[in-house]
Amino acid sequence: MHRLLTGPEPAPTSTSRPHVSGPLQTPRVRVRPAPPYEPAGPVVTATRGVSHSSTARPFPAPTPGTGAARKTASAAAEARRFTVAVSRLLFEVVDRRRSVAHLGDVVSPAIADQIAALVRHDAFRVPEAHAAASGAAPTPSMAQVPTGNVLRRVHVQLCDPSAAEVFGSYEGGGRTRAFAGRIERKPIRVRGVVPAGRRSLGRVEYRWQLVALEFS
Repeated sequence: MHRLLTGPEPAPTSTSRPHVSGPLQTPRVRVRPAPPYEPAGPVVTATRGVSHSSTARPFPAPTPGTGAARKTASAAAEARRFTVAVSRLLFEVVDRRRSVAHLGDVVSPAIADQIAALVRHDAFRVPEAHAAASGAAPTPSMAQVPTGNVLRRVHVQLCDPSAAEVFGSYEGGGRTRAFAGRIERKPIRVRGVVPAGRRSLGRVEYRWQLVALEFS
């Protein structure tokens, strides 16, 4: 018989595996640790022209000479002047040298009611004043006690340009006592000169006002 000529055999493709006689051999693979690409210590980020302090300061003090520093200094001076003035006025009222109406808008309505109640119950009357009011003759020890209440010291701690904590001391009846309070800037309606025939509620200004007060 004649054998068919089919041509050259096709070459094996990449998917076909040639037959290997004998045991299968695997090439050796060496595993090495990858080199470190990240720093081992703490990460420090540097910004050009900016230095980071190790101590956090949530409310940094304003730099002297800046607008914020001048505003803070001006508010502190105003708060102290107001505290001294309103403290002297308060002791004049509790000594009955002035009426409660003289307090005006420098104290809140609640503080005005508090002072009126203290005056009504003679909470600040010294022994000699009580004796004079009752008609009894003062004793020698009572005669040596100075009458009235005298303001001695005033301290102001500014919280922000619109609020401050105040405290101080005063003498009354031969004893030294303390007081504390809080002042804030409040919108106060100021009545000005209104032309005839016109009605106006006035303008609103922010002024210091005593909003809390305690006596020892």
